[in-house]
Amino acid sequence: MADETTADGKGGKHPEDTQPKIRPPGFVAAPQSPPERSEYELGAVELHGDERPKKSGAAGGLVAWILLLLTVAGVTYAVLRYYLPLQEELAELKASLAAAQKDNDSYLDQVKTLQSSQAELAAQVEKREQELQALTATQDELARKLDSEIQKGNVAIKQSQGQIVVDLVDKIMFPSGEAELSDQGKEILKQVGETFLKVPDKVIQVGGHTDDVPISPKLKDRFPSNWELSAARALNVVRYLEDEIKMPGKRLVASGFSQFRPTASNKTVNGRKKNRRIEVVLLPLAPPAK
Repeated sequence: MADETTADGKGGKHPEDTQPKIRPPGFVAAPQSPPERSEYELGAVELHGDERPKKSGAAGGLVAWILLLLTVAGVTYAVLRYYLPLQEELAELKASLAAAQKDNDSYLDQVKTLQSSQAELAAQVEKREQELQALTATQDELARKLDSEIQKGNVAIKQSQGQIVVDLVDKIMFPSGEAELSDQGKEILKQVGETFLKVPDKVIQVGGHTDDVPISPKLKDRFPSNWELSAARALNVVRYLEDEIKMPGKRLVASGFSQFRPTASNKTVNGRKKNRRIEVVLLPLAPPAK
């Protein structure tokens, strides 16, 4: 601080300062104490007297960087420790869910297929039951009509594998050694034909059968073997059913089997009698060719 100058411009004390100060009577001067120094420290900031605190710029920036690094480190740790594993677990769960959904869809498809198959099978079973009931009714009706001949052993009726088989002994159908129908044979065929005509979805196969006895010499000109005899008898039965009973020709089949499909032994008289027969079979109608 510059030294004070006197009135004449020279250095030194003012004359008034050198004179003793006159105080009024009874005045007592209070003792003076040195001025107190007001100071406190806050971190790196010092306060002196009325000075305002000043922050250190370098220290504040360092703290900010430390806090930022701690924040980044904390976030990174949280990501590595919790978020990424959770994401992996979520991805696995999604994959498992997708696989489960695919399996579920496959199972649903299988269930639908099984249900469809079950419905088709149920329909087939129902249709089969209805067919069996119709066959049984047809067999029962025919048995009532031919009961007397059945009792004599001239006619046999059976049901097998969805078919009705009617065996007619040749002696009631043809004169001995002949292929032309007898009157009794026509009457029996009428009963059989009219009954089978009521079942429109079936084929009637007429099979001619003989025993193993060779054709007699007097018949060889007409029937060289049992093949010709069995086939001729079957053809005459088919012609009668078509012409007299009005059975549609598309439902008729004629076959000659000679002696090669016996139902009994040809070693006995009774066995040969059973083998010489006309077999009328009610068969399912074949589906149309695609």
